[in-house]
Amino acid sequence: MNDDRFSPPPTTPPTARVTAREVVKPAEHGRLHGFVVARLEPKAYLGLHLTVGLVVGAVGIWMFGALLDALLDNAMMVKVDIATDAFIHAQMTPSLLRIVFATTQFGGPIAMTALGIVGAIVLWRAKRKAVLMGWIAAFAGGAIIDEVLKHVVHRSRPPYGAAFVQAGSFSFPSGHAMGSMIGYGMLVWTLFVFWHPRRAWKVIIYVLAGLLVLAIGLSRIFLGVHYPSDVGGGWAAALAWLAVCITGVNITLHRHAGVALPAGTHKGSPTS
Repeated sequence: MNDDRFSPPPTTPPTARVTAREVVKPAEHGRLHGFVVARLEPKAYLGLHLTVGLVVGAVGIWMFGALLDALLDNAMMVKVDIATDAFIHAQMTPSLLRIVFATTQFGGPIAMTALGIVGAIVLWRAKRKAVLMGWIAAFAGGAIIDEVLKHVVHRSRPPYGAAFVQAGSFSFPSGHAMGSMIGYGMLVWTLFVFWHPRRAWKVIIYVLAGLLVLAIGLSRIFLGVHYPSDVGGGWAAALAWLAVCITGVNITLHRHAGVALPAGTHKGSPTS
């Protein structure tokens, strides 16, 4: 006869021990996921525009650093520069020189100064203070950066274009390439702040601006006043500075608009 009174008590499985690290990991994962989502949100205060700006700026700085490193190390790039410059000079004709000289004027100091002043007046009259500050920073800052870099690197000009440059000026980076990319880049970006055309029009304007900047940069090589790496360095520096200026204006515009702030913040809070 079985007696339940003498049966052994039921056993319960041992409870698994949960460490503090296992508790924290899901919370950290949630915060990381929220951070990534916020950085990719187009309308967030510190969203997609900041992420894109940081990436583009980093790419520009990396490209400039790589070119400068190769230049200072007297690497193969320097030999390619010299050979390319000599080959192009041998192919140039008076009529072709006239064409590239006319093209280069679109990125010269007169054209960029005029564009900077006219743009600043238009933005001031439109009372777009944040965009105006970014516009001035882009043009004035770009000119200062160009001069500083030229004097720091101290690279001599190619021997073929002495007739087209001021005596004693330096070659790296190309001021025309840098200035035109900053100037026309800011012009296109500012245009789309005021005007929101169809995608097709945007593509056309981007392509035309890109071709103009490319033509100005190539004209400096064809004139014999810059090596190819000078033009590449100017474009890389311009890309980085454009990213800084445009990102700064975008952050200011989103902050003042107070739209789609990150979770846990509200307009007027210390973190907004």
